Amino acid sequence: MSAYTKALIALSAVTLVMYSSLVATGVWHLVLGPDHLPPFDLRVLGYTYFDARAYLSLLTPEQAALYVGTLRKMDTIFPLLMGLWIGMCLWGVTRNLHPWSRLILLIAPASFTVMDLCENALIAEMVRSGPDALERDLVALASAYTMSKYVTLFVAFGLLLVMIVRTVGATGGKTKP
Repeated sequence: MSAYTKALIALSAVTLVMYSSLVATGVWHLVLGPDHLPPFDLRVLGYTYFDARAYLSLLTPEQAALYVGTLRKMDTIFPLLMGLWIGMCLWGVTRNLHPWSRLILLIAPASFTVMDLCENALIAEMVRSGPDALERDLVALASAYTMSKYVTLFVAFGLLLVMIVRTVGATGGKTKP
């Protein structure tokens, strides 16, 4: 087994554990109210100012501390791991491409990482401000980063899928990263 394969397996395991822990913590502690409102990070289609106020009004001080404390730390590590994982996968399945093409493909996972980290900072600011001091512009920006995070993640996975299909089709499934 190559060093690349060993590193990818280890990174896959760590990324999966971090993702599972992050989502489980968010779902168990931060899905709120009778309508089961999900945390901002899990809203693929974003949220409005009124959505944000409704969610923040249900958030207890303990839940707010979790959101901007432990959960935020986990959600700082996760996008770095996920971006690296997708990047490593893309790098491995594109070894027969020109080096510049390979680097260009890494823009999508890097963009996901940046979008997620920016989203986290903006959500932390919203949670700290609370429902009464919440600013419309802040919510609009945070929501845009949330949606952008998902768009860049879907693009990165799409590119990975296309490159896997391309590689398998070109080699008949006989590749070695």
